[in-house]
Amino acid sequence: MVWEGLHATFSTDRRPPYAQRLSTHPGIHTASRAAADARGRAGHQSAAASNLSGLSLQEAQQILNVSKLSPEEIQKNYEHLFKVNDKSVGGSFYLQSKVVRAWERLQEELRIQAQENREKEQMPKT
Repeated sequence: MVWEGLHATFSTDRRPPYAQRLSTHPGIHTASRAAADARGRAGHQSAAASNLSGLSLQEAQQILNVSKLSPEEIQKNYEHLFKVNDKSVGGSFYLQSKVVRAWERLQEELRIQAQENREKEQMPKT
């Protein structure tokens, strides 16, 4: 017992002892894995899309000022914001680039949703 106390005092792990015990508890990793598996494929695809564009779905929606994923509304807002931020009319290339990345991110999300809908339709009904 004394040795454990001395070891904790000189340990390089700066977390409190209860946190050290929690991180080595086998149930923590099992629960974490189960939670990750429960997110399903859709969450992974969406996360992958975020990593590719560098924007989350929420950020992209804010940039293009859309609340729901309507292809028509996305395209309309994209075209307007792209024209307004054109450098030749005094706009910002940086903002125009953000608009393009947001549009790409939302297009990817629409593609993922369409693919999921096709897969749901193809599943045999029980």
